[in-house]
Amino acid sequence: MKAAVMTKPYSIEFHDIPRPEPASGEVLVKIKAAGICGSDVHFYDGSNPYAQYPQIFGHELAGIIEKTGAGVRGRSAGERVVIEPAIPCGGCYPCRKGRTNACMNIDMIGSVRRGGFADFIIVPETHVHPIPEQMDFATAALCEPFSIGAQAVRRADIQTGETIVILGMGPIGLTILAQVKKRFDVRVIAVDPVRERLELAEAFGADAVIQPGEEDAEQMILKLTGGEGAGIVFEAAGIPATIEQSVRLAAAAGRIVIVGLTGRNVTIPGLLLTKKDIEIYGTKHSVNQFPGVIQFLNENPEIARAFVTEIMPFMEIEEALKKAKNCPHQVTKIILSY
Repeated sequence: MKAAVMTKPYSIEFHDIPRPEPASGEVLVKIKAAGICGSDVHFYDGSNPYAQYPQIFGHELAGIIEKTGAGVRGRSAGERVVIEPAIPCGGCYPCRKGRTNACMNIDMIGSVRRGGFADFIIVPETHVHPIPEQMDFATAALCEPFSIGAQAVRRADIQTGETIVILGMGPIGLTILAQVKKRFDVRVIAVDPVRERLELAEAFGADAVIQPGEEDAEQMILKLTGGEGAGIVFEAAGIPATIEQSVRLAAAAGRIVIVGLTGRNVTIPGLLLTKKDIEIYGTKHSVNQFPGVIQFLNENPEIARAFVTEIMPFMEIEEALKKAKNCPHQVTKIILSY
């Protein structure tokens, strides 16, 4: 089978490698579509701290079950499926608590183990989910990023009538916005320095948009909330300054969900933590979100269409990675078609 092997930063080689065989409890999936994630871009440019080379990356995956291993009873060859890439160990403290997304020994497809930038991939039976016949594979490949947004929304415990601020209208911020506006009767304020992203946020239902640099985001949010601040703040930018800002933007008794990822230290205004009696939550991967996300995207195909910037052939993966890296203002999601 063909596989796109990242041998080192900025170097992708197509190798012919043996097609794997599914062991007991596993299925072999023929990949039909794969999304380019921001983490894949950072693997490509060498900035991802988890990157190990050589490796086959890719974790936003959909395809058809080609073959099943011994003992597989719930899935069968020919099924159209989406792949859930985060495989927990089942034995560590978070796994024992049912918080498998926070597994300390996570076996992540596309980073820890071989990913789906290849013709075929081996996946545990438990980590493939059937998709409706009418759902195309490009839409199915969006299920993984939308599951991240769905998990963040669950952490927020949203109530009717809330005012919500989302900092960062990149792909994950948009998945949060789209799901929040479809599922809840709330007001959402989208914040991003890039005008094109704010235009997409408006298309996804944002009630107000703010472009920092052009206007004072904190003053505008206080004005829009009658001086109270937002009941819920999603930080989806992964920038220390916006993580710190989220504490100032949250209303007293509000809740903050940190979705963005940064390796840098963050300074939190400690007095506001107690003065406002706020709650701060992290979020990672997802738990039992794929079935609901599959249904959501199946019922809202217009969201999927707006989310996909371009569909490119798998053999053009390096061009796709370069485009995602060099044109982030113009690219929401590139899907590779096999």
